[in-house]
Amino acid sequence: MSVPLPHPAQCGLEVRGLQHDVKTITDLDAFKAMRREWDQLIATAHAYSFCITYSYCEVAASRVLSAGGIVNVIRVYDERGLCALWPVAIQRKGLFRVARALSCGADEEYGGPLIRDETNFEVLTLLMQATAEIRADVLRVRFVVRDSTLHRALNSRRQSWFLPIVPKGLRDDVPGYSINLRQYPRWDDFAATRSKSLFSDSRRNLKRLNTKGQTEFGWCKTAEDAEAVLSWLFANKRRWAESRQFDTKYLMGDEVRDFFIELARRVDLPTTPLVTFLKVDGVPVAASVNLVGQAYFEGFITTYDEAFGACTPGNLMHEFCMKWAHENGRDFDFRPVHTAYKARWANRETSHSTVSIFLTVRGRLAEFALLAGYWARVKGRLRESLARRRREK
Repeated sequence: MSVPLPHPAQCGLEVRGLQHDVKTITDLDAFKAMRREWDQLIATAHAYSFCITYSYCEVAASRVLSAGGIVNVIRVYDERGLCALWPVAIQRKGLFRVARALSCGADEEYGGPLIRDETNFEVLTLLMQATAEIRADVLRVRFVVRDSTLHRALNSRRQSWFLPIVPKGLRDDVPGYSINLRQYPRWDDFAATRSKSLFSDSRRNLKRLNTKGQTEFGWCKTAEDAEAVLSWLFANKRRWAESRQFDTKYLMGDEVRDFFIELARRVDLPTTPLVTFLKVDGVPVAASVNLVGQAYFEGFITTYDEAFGACTPGNLMHEFCMKWAHENGRDFDFRPVHTAYKARWANRETSHSTVSIFLTVRGRLAEFALLAGYWARVKGRLRESLARRRREK
């Protein structure tokens, strides 16, 4: 059962007419009770990721609760009603209770709140103050855009004492890539800003792929189709990781695959390209899971059949997704971490970092774990440097 809470107007903390509460969720019925106002907030929000929509978070919350975790939801109200909402899962990691965004299991989603106006610093400041009331020792927020309003608000909370002295090259900052498509009335206007070779290569590779069989670009419009493509996607992605000896934990099990199979049953698939594909003779050669929000189309998890690698099916499918995004008034987000094809397509680059906020005295001990992680990174860089020098000799 959820802990009874007063009406927002009776809550203690107030910032210029804003009130808040922190709702503790221990069963799914209490989570479902928030759907109406959650959907109303989505309808008025300027921008949001699909990973903060009610349907996505309900599937994630049901898994947290069934595993014995709890969910805290911070809510902020103004004179118009609910203006911000921040759901976090709280699970024990060793000695610490760690709060993080509700996730499909990959822990790769953007970690911030749902807010009517993401540039409202006062609302974000109140959200940060309210994190002191959640039942965790550490709050971890993934992929925060540096120098954004959210980043400035997070900096108002207590963070690591040693992070400022860590050399920039050793921090967990990663580049993010996106395309501001909405500024271009026509797709050709955007194409004119990219290198001609980008599109000539694409046309040549598509012709080459067409010689392999009948090609089809599209997205799954039934739950059954989505399950079939998702099963292929994650099996192929796992083989790819294993062949390179990558220890990508979420690919070694079926949790993330099953999450999106369940989500596909709750989404309006005919109008939402949750799972896109490129098929040859009816068999997938590339596929992606996408998070389509108010302003951005995010390419979340992507794979392609390496047997068709010379035809770059992944790039061809991305181009299909970009055109859909442009036609439907979204920018395209390749998401963080550098890859050469992202840099070729993108016209905007951002810097992202994972922010850890220490909420309790016990939580401060978690800094030693962070410090150990940075030390391991230093040793890894040194080993790589020594190995490179030996090869050069």
